[in-house]
Amino acid sequence: MRARLRWLGLWTLLGVVSSAQLYFAKQRLARDPSTWWQALGAGLPAWYVWGLLSLVVVWLARRFRVDRASFGRYFFIHLGASLDVALLQLVAAVGIQDLLHAAAGAPYPFAQKLVDDFTIFFHWNVLIYWAIVAVVHAYDYHHALEQRRVARPADRLLVEDAGRSFFVRTADVDWIEAAKNYVRLHVGDRTHLLRSTLAALEQRLDPERFRRISRSALVNLDRVRELQPWFHGDAIIILHTGTRVTLSRRYRHNLLAPSAS
Repeated sequence: MRARLRWLGLWTLLGVVSSAQLYFAKQRLARDPSTWWQALGAGLPAWYVWGLLSLVVVWLARRFRVDRASFGRYFFIHLGASLDVALLQLVAAVGIQDLLHAAAGAPYPFAQKLVDDFTIFFHWNVLIYWAIVAVVHAYDYHHALEQRRVARPADRLLVEDAGRSFFVRTADVDWIEAAKNYVRLHVGDRTHLLRSTLAALEQRLDPERFRRISRSALVNLDRVRELQPWFHGDAIIILHTGTRVTLSRRYRHNLLAPSAS
């Protein structure tokens, strides 16, 4: 609902700005200046038509994406579509004005007005079509880039210690244990607290490096030196630092699962 309201607001704003430009131009240049409401009635419908047609343009932009690989095929599809949409917008906008004038009992030279608007606005309509395509491509590119950035495993974690904030490289972390709403990062002989749940942090880490070994712990595979059997299917993981952590039998397959690479 909010997206629809923003979409309506965008085209309303463009219509109001266009109407204001038309109003002040006629006040200055026309022999018979129009009122503000007349200017608004002439400007808003044309941009609302664009608001509807823009949905089609957005679909075309995503269906026939113009990039380096498909430029030769899809460029000419958009070229033809831009001419068709530009003409359709003119016919629809002039048609709406014809209906409004007919409702008010005022004459309206439809054919002459269509020719006049074609001469003045057709090339602008073509540019508007390509502007919408460009905005859609730019938005989709930025969105995809942001998705890749979010999906990329974190290589550093911001921790706080004694009032100081600093980064810890995930590659330097030996293992991680849950501590209620925090997690403890064990880095050599030091421990750092990070405000996060273990499950949330696990989503941010590289699954090829960090594996769950129990409900409350993750281990860095690069830091594992040895695995020793223990009771009831559990095991003891011995790290390069000599630290011993418990591997629950429930997560044994998770630790020993082969790397996806």
